[in-house]
This record gives sequence, structure tokens and C-alpha cells, in this order.
Amino acid sequence: MLRTKRQTSPEERRTNELIREYEELTARLEQIRSCYDLAEENAVIDALIYEENAVQCRLSALTLKARETGVHVEHFQRRKI
Repeated sequence: MLRTKRQTSPEERRTNELIREYEELTARLEQIRSCYDLAEENAVIDALIYEENAVQCRLSALTLKARETGVHVEHFQRRKI
């Protein structure tokens, strides 16, 4: 007998996409923060600061989007940024 895969619901896909994007952004934030130790020029440090702020804004927007769409954000809040 053939087994069929259970198709994911739109809510599950949306949740998975938000979690994936959140994990990518938090990984990028960690990369940016590790680059501070290597940066010696003021222009590079300024660029890192701007990029860090941009990623933090995107994370805030992502959390808000999750709340507005009814996606549970416990996963977001458990991770320390």
C-alpha cells in the first residue's frame, strides 16, 4: 500500500518560514558581533553597527509579524540574542 505524505497546512508553512528566517537572522547577528573583534578601521566598525541595527530591526519586525499572523513566538523568545 502506498503511503502519502501529510501535507503541511498554510499555518505550519508560515510558522516554519518565520522560524527559518529568524534562525538565519540570529546567525547573521552572531557573525556581525564576532567581526567586531577583527575590525580595526572606524569605517568598518560603523558598517558593522549599521548592519547590526538593520538585523535587529528585521528581527523586531519578524516577531511582530508572527504575533499579528497568530504564529506562536515562544521559539523566538527562548533564544537569547
